[in-house]
Amino acid sequence: MDWTQQQQRIIDLRNSNILVSAAAGSGKTAVLVERIINIVKNESVDIDKFLVVTFTNAAAAGMKQKIQKALVKAAQEEDGNLRHIRRQLNLLNKAQITTLHSFCLYVVRKNFHLLGIDPDFRIGDNSELSILLQESIDEVLERAYTDGSEDFRALVEAFTKNREDDDLSTIISKTYKFILSFPDPLIWLENSVDYINITEEEFKKSLWFKEIDEYVKMQLDGAKEIINVGIKICEEPDGPILYKNTLIKDMALVEEMLCLLKSDFISFVDAIHSFKAPTLKGYRKDDPELLRVNEGKLTEIKEKLRGEYKDIINGLKKLFPYNTLDKYVEEISYMYTSIAALKDLIVDLYDTYKCKKLENGIVDFNDLEHYALEILRNNDESSDIAKSYQDKFEYIFIDEYQDSNSIQETIIAQIKRNDNLFMVGDVKQSIYRFRLADPSIFNKKYTEYEHDNGNLKEDTVDRIVELNKNFRSRKEILAATNYLFSNIMSKDIGEIDYKENVYLNHGIEFPDENPVELNIIDRASINDYEYEDDEIESLEAAELEALFAVKKIKELLNQETYDPKKEELRNITYKDIVILLRSVKNWSNVFEEVFNREGIPFYFDGGSGYYETIEIQLIINLLKLIDNIKQDISLISVMRSTIGNFTTEELVEIRVKFPYGPYYDACNQYKGCLDDIKIDKYLVNKLDNFFNKIYDWTTRSKYTHLNDLIWEILMETNYYDFVGSLPYGKIRQANLRLLTDKAFDFEKTSMRGLFKFLRYIEKLSNISENKTRTAKTLGENDNVVRLMTIHTSKGLEFPVVILCGLNKKFNIQDVTPKILMHKEYGIGTKYVNVEKRVEYQTLSRKAIGNKITLENLSEEMRVLYVAMTRAIDRFIMVGSISSLDTKIKKWRRGHSKYFIYKGSSYLDWICSCLFEGINLEGLNDILAKGQYKDWNVNRVAYSDIIKEKSKVDQKDIIEKLKDLENYSNKNIYDEVERRLNFKYNYDKSVNTPTKLSVTESKSLDLDKFESLRYNIPSLSNLFEYDEKNRKFKLDKMEYSGTQIGTLIHLVMENIDIKGKLDKSDLIGQLENLMSKNILTQAEERFIINRYLDKIEAFYNSKIGIRMRKSYFIKREVPFVLKKKASEMINNLDECDDILIQGIIDCYFYEGDDVVIIDYKTDTINDSQIEDIKSKYRGQIALYKEALEKIEKKRVKEAYLYLMSLGKEIEI
Repeated sequence: MDWTQQQQRIIDLRNSNILVSAAAGSGKTAVLVERIINIVKNESVDIDKFLVVTFTNAAAAGMKQKIQKALVKAAQEEDGNLRHIRRQLNLLNKAQITTLHSFCLYVVRKNFHLLGIDPDFRIGDNSELSILLQESIDEVLERAYTDGSEDFRALVEAFTKNREDDDLSTIISKTYKFILSFPDPLIWLENSVDYINITEEEFKKSLWFKEIDEYVKMQLDGAKEIINVGIKICEEPDGPILYKNTLIKDMALVEEMLCLLKSDFISFVDAIHSFKAPTLKGYRKDDPELLRVNEGKLTEIKEKLRGEYKDIINGLKKLFPYNTLDKYVEEISYMYTSIAALKDLIVDLYDTYKCKKLENGIVDFNDLEHYALEILRNNDESSDIAKSYQDKFEYIFIDEYQDSNSIQETIIAQIKRNDNLFMVGDVKQSIYRFRLADPSIFNKKYTEYEHDNGNLKEDTVDRIVELNKNFRSRKEILAATNYLFSNIMSKDIGEIDYKENVYLNHGIEFPDENPVELNIIDRASINDYEYEDDEIESLEAAELEALFAVKKIKELLNQETYDPKKEELRNITYKDIVILLRSVKNWSNVFEEVFNREGIPFYFDGGSGYYETIEIQLIINLLKLIDNIKQDISLISVMRSTIGNFTTEELVEIRVKFPYGPYYDACNQYKGCLDDIKIDKYLVNKLDNFFNKIYDWTTRSKYTHLNDLIWEILMETNYYDFVGSLPYGKIRQANLRLLTDKAFDFEKTSMRGLFKFLRYIEKLSNISENKTRTAKTLGENDNVVRLMTIHTSKGLEFPVVILCGLNKKFNIQDVTPKILMHKEYGIGTKYVNVEKRVEYQTLSRKAIGNKITLENLSEEMRVLYVAMTRAIDRFIMVGSISSLDTKIKKWRRGHSKYFIYKGSSYLDWICSCLFEGINLEGLNDILAKGQYKDWNVNRVAYSDIIKEKSKVDQKDIIEKLKDLENYSNKNIYDEVERRLNFKYNYDKSVNTPTKLSVTESKSLDLDKFESLRYNIPSLSNLFEYDEKNRKFKLDKMEYSGTQIGTLIHLVMENIDIKGKLDKSDLIGQLENLMSKNILTQAEERFIINRYLDKIEAFYNSKIGIRMRKSYFIKREVPFVLKKKASEMINNLDECDDILIQGIIDCYFYEGDDVVIIDYKTDTINDSQIEDIKSKYRGQIALYKEALEKIEKKRVKEAYLYLMSLGKEIEI
């Protein structure tokens, strides 16, 4: 492979810490693999001396596979030391090419004794851990309520609603999860809480004060920019020039405030409160100049722009109600006691939750990180174990470094050397802040390390190398990306300056041109199109954009795409197309419905609502009844369903007859009124059958695995088949299978039983982060159009990308809670004074809120960057707006920092760059042409989309329905008849069972074959369940014939043949079997009382003595024998095979031959011996055939030993 100069530089650099800033599509993974192979070949370093850390398990597996292929290729081409390369292939499975969590698990497993934890711990299931955490929070709160401290009461009153403490529970949970991203979570918490009790001097020097200063400056700069927009409008030919002087005065006032902000804070606050905007000098009604002025521009300045800038000043007035700093500090400090109480709850939760996890032998991923750090660190220095890893790992590679957090960085710091760290990532693609990823770690190194341009000294340790050549996308997509982000991404918003040094440069050529498309759906265009009904008015943005995507996809299927890897054009298929959304909430179902309606294969690996599906709700209600039948809602739900099959009238009849009390009691009362002539006897029988089924399932639930119980219910009620016949039946059946899988997974956890499973399901359905997806019947590898979130698409590439939802509002929920947290700025809370009944913003919370807002906007910017860099050949963007006229007034203002800050969607950012300074007329001209600045820009009207919406002539359908009896279609009738009369050519094979037991085969005939095909072994109730005492009756004294046979065979298998085998010896052996729990006490007494003499007689019989003398004896030997079906019954197909399975009771060697013994416990007399021989002759023949194949010896004799007669009979 030909490497670029920068790629080769990365491959060859040694003895340095290297940070590779690798842009999207720059081949960073290929370079990383090549560097590893290069080191292995040229430096003879073993692969298990590398630590390669990736972000996901899939990435780790992919990395290992690529390294393996490269090593195999090197071995085949004899490139390097062949023996050494072969050794690396053997060592590859031992190499630490893994996620950081897996590495931490490896460290903890090897050193568990240092932590005092169970070595058999397991990684907890997310759902199980969520439930344990909530239980821990409940316990912590209960203890706090019991103690009832003043500080805790203040916390509760400040942060909960009157009758519930869900808000406080949420605060505790979020705070706990947030602090776990720090190496020392409780220390961070302690310091952050103490910082709230701040002095005035400390506040002046704090990050809070600095952030407030930056916020105010940005607001005032925004006011200036708004005024400047107004001045430019005034200077336009049809602008209100008379307003210009007033706007200049406005500008002077704002600039004066900025000067005061820089010099003296208190003077600035005074100026804010004394602010009074100059009076706008207007036009007289008879002024001829007024005829020249555009009325819309006049109104925009007078009401919109001046109003906005005044709102900024008024907002600052509300933020600074006092003109002395001490009052702001006092409000912050006032909340110290409440937050200190919160800290105590978090500390208690930390210990409680940890104990619960230890009790259950589970850990979570946060535990792995903290346990590993505890092992690797000793008083802020590397421990001896960490030093051993420093000695072991010659090189450490970290992929996706931009997504690291502080604890992961601290772990790596313990095991790295001074010059063996290789980090690769792209901070522009850091989009996991919601998982507490910290891009500032990457940025800090990016600032501190020296850029390697080939002229650095050899002894320079810390280096940065840039990879900016893109080998994925066409140059039009890269140009659009560079244009957009060079205008909107900066250190302040974006956390990196998007300048030429980070531009995407094209590395591959395409044979044609395909500009980026921007499609703006104008919902106001409804006024330009007349419709017969109001249906169009109800279409939401999601459906509009889905319909537009359908239209675009149909167009694309008739076009070609260029494959740069194969360097050829080919037709576009469904699987080439992906639809990206920032968030799929409330949109995915709409897209799925529209695509299914339009006949386009569609796949979305996501969604929720699993527990809200009808089939799952019904089965869960049934399980609730099995657990506790006295639940009216669940009972009526199941009775009214196809499982109960009660009609609404029947349910009403029961309630009318017995209107009071639980419905279950009403049903029982109804059943007890058989003498009443008004009682429906059919309904009574129906109730009896229904409740007997419930009682039976309740009994079976005591000893049956949950997944088996659910599946048995689905089969016995035919509910599984029923839902399969409904619309989307395959999905409904898949949902039910998924429920059985959940039950199976549940029983792997530390929880057991139906009651706990139902509680587990209930909590899962209530935990937002655990919303379960409905089952899928299509896979992403099928020829389907895929819908995915931008986050899911990271690391992937697609020939065609359609980015929808451009005008969806950014999520600002992160800054709405009363308590905000930030890694650097600590904790900020609202001022809540319960006694005064007041609640308002504190400067600390405002500072943290602004910082979080900037970071969230930066994240949104990076998410958009990821979306734009997924496309190979086509990139199509779609957004819908309510009014183009309104939007252009916002977009024309441009893309200054303030306007980017105030942008509420991706569409605002994109259009603010494209249409800066352009009015509505100018925009309409651009949209008419369809092209602007190398972009295809289109205005999409309702009419363009609705033409694509499939419509059916409703009148025609209604007429056909009215005349349904006379409607005929010969083709349909012929097809129906063909299907109904279909006969399978191999119908005999249908009823041929694949496996038979020897017992089933002994009385085999053709008539019984069909029933054998469906033969399911019945559940043997060895123990009867005592409902009253809620335990099994182990001391069962009566046994069926089958149970006796099983018991005798168990005893005969475990008797020690080397003993005396008289009564005394046999009793001792039976007692020994009971002590080993092979027999119960009742079974031991049963054998002694009923079968001891018969067992003794066997061992002293002729055949028993022959067996005891043998040098080789085998008992209870299982076998499977393959037979042709036609050998069992003549009329069956010769091509079919049957597996015969059985167990040989006993056989022994006698000379070179074998003798078989088969015990029979049938109760017979001497006259029935010939019948017994005839009955079992076929079974013994199968034993002989199987044994001769197993032992490769001749079976010379076979005996039945009849226990009831004490005789052996040769067959």
